[in-house]
Amino acid sequence: MKKRSTGKLILVYFFKTIGIMALLVGVGLLSYYLTMLYFKQTDSQERSTTYTHVIGVGAGNESSNLIYSYNDSDGQITGMMLELFDQTTKNITYVTIPINTQVELSQATYQELIKVNSSLPQVVRLADVPKQFAGTPGDQRYEYGIRVLQDALPIDIGYFTAMAESKFKVYYEFGAKKENCFSPTDAYISSMKKCTTKSDMDDLIKDLWDEQISDLTLSQKLNYSEALSNVNWDMYHIYALKGKDDGSVFTINRKKSKKLISDIWESEAYQTPQFETTTTTETVPEEQNIEILNGSAIDGLASRYQKEMQADGLAVVNIGNYTGMKQQTTTIYAKNVKWAKKHLRSYFPKPKKVKVEASSDLEEGIDVQIILGVDADA
Repeated sequence: MKKRSTGKLILVYFFKTIGIMALLVGVGLLSYYLTMLYFKQTDSQERSTTYTHVIGVGAGNESSNLIYSYNDSDGQITGMMLELFDQTTKNITYVTIPINTQVELSQATYQELIKVNSSLPQVVRLADVPKQFAGTPGDQRYEYGIRVLQDALPIDIGYFTAMAESKFKVYYEFGAKKENCFSPTDAYISSMKKCTTKSDMDDLIKDLWDEQISDLTLSQKLNYSEALSNVNWDMYHIYALKGKDDGSVFTINRKKSKKLISDIWESEAYQTPQFETTTTTETVPEEQNIEILNGSAIDGLASRYQKEMQADGLAVVNIGNYTGMKQQTTTIYAKNVKWAKKHLRSYFPKPKKVKVEASSDLEEGIDVQIILGVDADA
């Protein structure tokens, strides 16, 4: 047998070595690709499990979700609202939090939070809180926003959802249905209406999930799919937090805002739309002239309702004070009771408790007379 030359042996070993190295590199690249693919698929779902939460994250029967809109470039908060969803009644309600809301932290909460951020002011603009806690682990910065809000308003908030403003505007619009309130866009309502089964809603939530940041996992969010698929999306309601706005700063009225949230949770299933839906061809009759009389003895109440109704295109032709006894409950007198029930009840905190009575002896030029009671101030 001939002996192989030294050169040939070197070449054999060289190519074997190259082959082994290539194999190892290939295995490494494949492993890296599969790992990245896994994380790409699970990052949004599992990111909430990578840090310690600073609130008690909860996805219960009553879903209370603080939704943030943030600037695509610098992350500054540009909008906030609470999404309240009751799986039992299938009521879905949006409560706008003014962007200029300012909170004075209680001493106890302030002492706790300055351990995390020593430069945190005790009087803080709510929209600035996520940036104040930008250096905290994971997405805790948004949970600290919940902590601060709950210090001013003691209500349960189970989790948050944050999305870039460019995405947020696809789903929600400001002032379109009611002054100073966010409401879902027609496009968003249309997409939700198409989801008539749990499977449909699962698919939609999964499709949207990568556009959002949340401290829920995807599996937790999917627990709401079946109930959401049974929502009558024409029945959503929108409100704004109660408080005082001086033009630069909004201060939450703790008592009235807490009552607003409590009344929402205690409401029976919504039976009529708060606003005209895009599928109806009925228009508000122009001849329905409305008079609002303040029977509550609360200053400015009639003017407040006048502005709200006029912003929605209703014809409020007169306001004044009721000359009779102080009224505890609101009553609507109308020539067309059906119209009044459909178009006016939803303006009040407890629509079903507002009495609507037929009247044919209203003054000339008046079709509807609203006598505001104390219950209209909530």
